[in-house]
Amino acid sequence: MLDKIVQETHYLIGTKQALSDLENKDHVRLLVISDSHNRYQTFKNIVLQFGKTCDALIFCGDGIGDLVHLLSETLINDELKNCTPSVIAFARGNGDPSSYPLNMKESIYVPNSQILKVNGRNFLIVHGHREEIDYGMENLGLAMQLADCKTAFYGHSHIAKEENIDGYKFVNPGSCARPRGGQPAGFAIATVEKNFVDIAFLKEINQDGKQGFTIWNPIF
Repeated sequence: MLDKIVQETHYLIGTKQALSDLENKDHVRLLVISDSHNRYQTFKNIVLQFGKTCDALIFCGDGIGDLVHLLSETLINDELKNCTPSVIAFARGNGDPSSYPLNMKESIYVPNSQILKVNGRNFLIVHGHREEIDYGMENLGLAMQLADCKTAFYGHSHIAKEENIDGYKFVNPGSCARPRGGQPAGFAIATVEKNFVDIAFLKEINQDGKQGFTIWNPIF
């Protein structure tokens, strides 16, 4: 549960205790969403259905307004607050501003990248446009090396994908709003253990007229 909306080290959202717990916890689940593009209700539904079982929420950009809207609503919606993970990491997309108002007095600063410490290791969060991911993973891979990260989460392409190259893992959860390449809208959940990182992709489905989600395997 998100206890307090405060930006700590490197602009991560979460208390110092929550960040410390995440860094040292042996079994961690990360809810990874990207490219919501003002489809707030879908963003919210994902958090309501899956956030309570996850230790952190990662947003890879293009829809920062949806994330801040979520944060604002946790102040008045106890159900949503209880389902929102205690740590939130995010990156600025090419369609996002560098800051976004949370209320009349406060704003959320939106960095181009963030490093999240999980289970004793570093995870890099970017949108991907600055790393030119449309042309390959070379620039993102270099950024990972400089940040001492073996796993990166990114968005921008709107295509769900997991690539493992020379010991480095590149994960795009896809877009929960505007998927491309014939894919369904969706997101991902990463399970982080001491010796591995497992990625599960989930896609949006219609269940008796209601929005639901189910596991699927993207074909790369």
